[in-house]
Amino acid sequence: MIKMTLELPRGTKDYGPKESMRLKAIISKVEDTFRKFGFYPITTPAIEKIEVLSSKIYGSDANNEIFLLDGKEAGLRYDLTVPTARYFAMNKGTALPFKRYMIAEAWRRDEPQFMRGREFIQADLDVIGSSEITAEAEVIAATALALEGIGITDYTILLNNRILLSAIMDKFAIPKDKQLQAMRILDKLAKLSAEEILKQMDAIGVSKDTAEQLLNFIKVEEGTQQKLTRIEANTDSTKATVEKMRNLISLLGLYHINGELSIDLSVIRGLDYYTDTVWEITATTSGKKTLAIASGGRYDSLIEKYSKVHTPAVGSSIGISRVVELLEAKSGAKTYADVYISYMDNESIKYAIEVANIFRNSGINVDLNMTQRNISKQLEYVNTLSIKYVCIIGPSEVQTGLITLKNMYKNEETQIGPEEAVSKIKAGL
Repeated sequence: MIKMTLELPRGTKDYGPKESMRLKAIISKVEDTFRKFGFYPITTPAIEKIEVLSSKIYGSDANNEIFLLDGKEAGLRYDLTVPTARYFAMNKGTALPFKRYMIAEAWRRDEPQFMRGREFIQADLDVIGSSEITAEAEVIAATALALEGIGITDYTILLNNRILLSAIMDKFAIPKDKQLQAMRILDKLAKLSAEEILKQMDAIGVSKDTAEQLLNFIKVEEGTQQKLTRIEANTDSTKATVEKMRNLISLLGLYHINGELSIDLSVIRGLDYYTDTVWEITATTSGKKTLAIASGGRYDSLIEKYSKVHTPAVGSSIGISRVVELLEAKSGAKTYADVYISYMDNESIKYAIEVANIFRNSGINVDLNMTQRNISKQLEYVNTLSIKYVCIIGPSEVQTGLITLKNMYKNEETQIGPEEAVSKIKAGL
């Protein structure tokens, strides 16, 4: 026997039956919402060529987190947006706007943190080929309503715009060639202290006084419209962008979403490919910790890196792995089985299978006994999995063509025919 330590790689996890059922239910509901908004799926490989992944699109920090494979010629996908951009560039003639969704794993070789692993599942949706504000509104609304569909109704949508932020940095004379680095630092404002932010700003050549003025401007506590008015009054050439943000907020109000909308100038999204509107959706854990569960933005220059054709695009991503951990199980279900068929002896097996066929063909999920355990042990198994109905078959049931149907939740049983049992089980589920 080979000696080994049975443990998972850092930043990964197993999903047992109960967690897997919850995961699949969440994905199904998210997918239903995406389809209601007219999005359709694509599937891309988990592996991409390294020139696709690291063509100066994520940023230097992110490029160091790509899992390299195949002699460093390929790597595991870092997100679902870049593979989509590559797919679109390779499939010329795609009808526009291209409204795709994709739900799949991605991998990042960074330090595992609270609710942040190295392997995780994302649910993305994108509109490619439209520069209209309605594309942003549809993507944000679909994301928010998907979250509501899985039971997250208390959340906040934090909106920002990189064009506005760049204008604010111009106001404080931060050089253009330093602004992208400064934005990456500001994106850490929720995680780092002001002192740490100032140190990082100093490291890229932004003086302490300038950085403090910038932080003070960004951190003013005020209402959304007041913030937009202040930005417009204190920066140059931002009137059109401020008006766009006002219109976006107005459009989102038409979708009757539950989440609170707020302008947050510290929300940057750390990836370099974002160009305009960006957002983050946060919720609060049971431990009162604020957690980002979805995010996105407009990336009008990304596809051009692959196709040489300017193509506007906007997308959003739900962190499914985080949502699974955030949500508590709403039921004790540990199996998909609606009914367990128990038979008393080997002579009853044929009739048990016939009954199982009747149930399954009627849309009832069946767990058929496959052991030599006595009825008491079989019922222990049923209780462990919280299966509601048990169909008991013995010599008398075989003789009469009936079954004994037991409701385990109510501790009630009756002898009825298989077809009648179908109706009773369906009515009770």
